[in-house]
Amino acid sequence: MLTRTDIDKVQAMFADRRKMLGMRARLDRDPVSLMVGEGKDAGVIEMAPAYLAAIVAAVKTELDQKIAAIAATLTEMGVEP
Repeated sequence: MLTRTDIDKVQAMFADRRKMLGMRARLDRDPVSLMVGEGKDAGVIEMAPAYLAAIVAAVKTELDQKIAAIAATLTEMGVEP
């Protein structure tokens, strides 16, 4: 049986997982660029397409690993992800 603390942890994990799944989906559908600065002072750094693709692939892999780790932890706690 889950304690109140466990339930809080589960809710936080679901929130984190939801954010990561959203970011992962955006990487598949939205253009990606590397920016420096904020607001009107921001500038986009031009990169070779292959280099940008490698960065995006690494970020996707990292997100996939984190999503899988959360799912495994939830399963261990007896909660279906």
